[in-house]
Amino acid sequence: MTTGAVEIRAKIGVLSDVVPYILEQASAKSVLNVGAAGGVELYLPEHRDEWLHHRLAGVTRELVGIDIDAKNIARAARNGTSILEADCQTMKLDRRFDLIVMSDVIEHLDAPGVAVRTLVQHLAPNGRLLITTPNPTHYGTMARAVLGRAPSVYYDHVACFMPEHVQAICNRHGYRLTAVYFFGHIDRRTLAHIIKSRASRAVGRFSLRLCPSFLAVVEP
Repeated sequence: MTTGAVEIRAKIGVLSDVVPYILEQASAKSVLNVGAAGGVELYLPEHRDEWLHHRLAGVTRELVGIDIDAKNIARAARNGTSILEADCQTMKLDRRFDLIVMSDVIEHLDAPGVAVRTLVQHLAPNGRLLITTPNPTHYGTMARAVLGRAPSVYYDHVACFMPEHVQAICNRHGYRLTAVYFFGHIDRRTLAHIIKSRASRAVGRFSLRLCPSFLAVVEP
């Protein structure tokens, strides 16, 4: 029986912006976008060009979006985008995809290991699963801990993931974690958000583990 700390077996790097990487990976492929309706009220109709699902539609050969949020699925439908109501933990779509994108979803799930297994079962041979999630060791969390303040936890997050947790899921199910990329998203909603997120990205350059988020690449 193996004991001790989980060892990351993947390439580790940094991305200045995660979206171009995701779009490059999705180019001319069949893609499943998990959690496609998330935050859609912020994007439709005025800010469609900033919506990941819309941007994926512009580069993929075929795109299928799924979500469990019926209200936002209906909102997307009213704005001309069809998203399936399906749960990535239990879905059976009877087909496979070249790429599956699960962007900031895993931290919301009741059974993340089950979800990863279900998604990998929907990958084509040589397919890839891209998982993004907030990084629990980012500088904001560390600063709050040093100052004796409680961490700021989003109301619908039920778990935190480090890359080691994704590696542990892969080890358990026999998958490969091939790359981990830390990144900081630039929030352009207001000038204050832009300044804050750029400062966050700058701090992350000193230590990758202080970056706000990371992307994990999982292969069967």
